[in-house]
Amino acid sequence: MVIVWILALAKLMLHFLTNGQYGYQIDELYYIACGEHLDWGYTELPPLVAVITNLTRSLFGDSLFAIRVFPAVAGALLVVVTGLMVRELGGGKFAQCLAGLAIIFSPYYLFIHTILTMNAFEPLLWTLCAFIILLSVKYRLPQLWYLVGFVVGIGLLNKYSMLFFGFSLLVGLCLTPYRQLFWEKWIWTAILIGGVMFLPNILWQNQHDWPFLEQQAAANISSKKPLVESMVDLFVQPIMMMQPLTLPVWLAGIYYYLRSPSGKLYRFFGWAFFVLFGIFFVLGGKSYYLAPIYPILFAPGAVMVERFVRNRKVWKTSIIVALATSSVFLIPMSLPILPLPTLLQVSKFYSSIYTLPDRGNTDLNSIEAPWHFRQMLGWKEIAEEVSKVYHSPALSDRSDVAILSWDYGYSSAIDFFGKNYNLPKVISGAHAFYFWGPRNYSGNIVISVGGDFDYLKKLFKQVEKVDTITHEHTLGIKSAIPIYLCKEIQVSLQHDWSDFKAYFGEAYHPNKS
Repeated sequence: MVIVWILALAKLMLHFLTNGQYGYQIDELYYIACGEHLDWGYTELPPLVAVITNLTRSLFGDSLFAIRVFPAVAGALLVVVTGLMVRELGGGKFAQCLAGLAIIFSPYYLFIHTILTMNAFEPLLWTLCAFIILLSVKYRLPQLWYLVGFVVGIGLLNKYSMLFFGFSLLVGLCLTPYRQLFWEKWIWTAILIGGVMFLPNILWQNQHDWPFLEQQAAANISSKKPLVESMVDLFVQPIMMMQPLTLPVWLAGIYYYLRSPSGKLYRFFGWAFFVLFGIFFVLGGKSYYLAPIYPILFAPGAVMVERFVRNRKVWKTSIIVALATSSVFLIPMSLPILPLPTLLQVSKFYSSIYTLPDRGNTDLNSIEAPWHFRQMLGWKEIAEEVSKVYHSPALSDRSDVAILSWDYGYSSAIDFFGKNYNLPKVISGAHAFYFWGPRNYSGNIVISVGGDFDYLKKLFKQVEKVDTITHEHTLGIKSAIPIYLCKEIQVSLQHDWSDFKAYFGEAYHPNKS
């Protein structure tokens, strides 16, 4: 296991050395806000990430490096658990090295273990769950299912997708001789343990009229894709997300589970993959929904590759070198390691491959950063622009001036950076902000960040556009966020707060029509 621990340490240091670049990502700011309002649930997520954020800030502070410590640790532990799985499947040093490098060089894992997100812990929890089940089956230790139930419970408190993974495993077991386990107490006890741990969040959702389902309905309507595009998402994009050269590895992993004689004992993992794939395909799931399951495929796939190359040292060296060198071209688009102007130049180069030739004549100010990095830019500037309006001479008495936002990103940014500009906490109907209410504001004077002008006119007697956030001095991001000064509210903030609900942003406001 020495090589596995070395690789885990390498991944940890890789993130520690690079995770302080650019700025806070949109979801990180949102989780910081959630961490200041600890509860058993939020509009679209369980409570674990908010608890982790709160704990992180208490231990390490608010710096970018600080809030990204635990995701980096989760990435390192993912390498360790995958290496343990390889060993239990009979893999040697090369197989452990190959599986570990497949995780380290995966563009998806590189990015999610850089930022604080539920997705950073999801692959670790899925793989840990699979590893414990593997041990239970291999060594005939059914009592380990109790531990499986505990891990599933933690996974459910992290992200609801654990329900799909758990269901796919149960179906996989039903399709193999292990269906006999359902006649014993172990699996049912595990389900009970996970359910009891998850129950407080279910009760919270029920008490708040199932906001997760309402938010998901709005999200599905807004992001519904044609069948062909959905197929491409699930078939093609994971190849890039997991690094194209790892394709033979995880395909070999599927073969190991479903066709290899040595994988017969663990055939249910192979069925679970296809069940999960089918679920997300039917539901129109996004490509990254499947990402947490690939370490479970990398482990046996690496074992199969090791058996194929056997004592051919040249082949082994060539595979490792090819995987590492090819990843050099993908890392700049996965980790925030480049200065922003250089990133835009690299992005310009990549985009010129698949866009019109005249794209190459554009200057840096007209090029936007890749979307996942763009979500790290410009948030402080939003709070700065709002502060100019809030502290303007026109608002001499600010004791009852509320800052209203219709987008969870704007709300989270103003909430976090506002303290630097003596801004009050924002009020918003977006995502979990809706449940934190309008505080004690009367609504007589409101600064609306974003929002539909016609809808605001229905809520206030006076609505005036006073500024627009364009991010003209921020490289890599463009915007046109209007700021309105609204006066004399015609509804009561306290009694008609539902009129401001915007679970999925202003464009999908349920009461807008």
